[in-house]
Amino acid sequence: MSVSESRETILSEASRLFASKGYSSVSMRHVAEHVGMTPANLYYHFKNKEDLIRESLAFVFIGKTQPLEDITQGQTDPERRFTLFVSWFSQLLFEDDIFAKLVCRELLDGDDRRMEFLAKNVLQRPFNILVGIIDDFLETKDSALSAVSVVGMILGHYQLAKVLQHLYGDRPEYGHPDWITAHVLDEFRRRATAHSDRSDTHD
Repeated sequence: MSVSESRETILSEASRLFASKGYSSVSMRHVAEHVGMTPANLYYHFKNKEDLIRESLAFVFIGKTQPLEDITQGQTDPERRFTLFVSWFSQLLFEDDIFAKLVCRELLDGDDRRMEFLAKNVLQRPFNILVGIIDDFLETKDSALSAVSVVGMILGHYQLAKVLQHLYGDRPEYGHPDWITAHVLDEFRRRATAHSDRSDTHD
């Protein structure tokens, strides 16, 4: 196995362990055992546990956010681009357990250095894409804050889906990404209509 293949195997297994067990419960020795190597070999690839955590997050997040650019590229209709983003993010959270758990763990852990690293090296580009979509689609005074509202709404639905099923009876749709997508679109369409009306007035 090449160095790059070994590194990818380590990152894949480490991200799975961090997502399922949390950072404090997973040691470097634990990761080494799961990938079938000695701790010394693991330290050859990653200088310490924090380095492994950071690189594992980047590995997962870059891999999952990269398709967003392909999905939205070439789409000229603002509502279509917004719909594609909401659908993509909803499906990612509800269908990719490792990604979703790592996102939630990072938000709860709140490590400033990791947050800065992820923001600058991983999340800035997809966030900029969403801000650009909102600029074209919504009536808003602050596109960045509106982007946060969109992400927060989807993330909140993901975190509360299982509770809502019990609060309001047997409602399996609360945990379905298509339902979440439709609901988020309904909530934001009114502002999109206002934006469209204003644009028509200025033409």
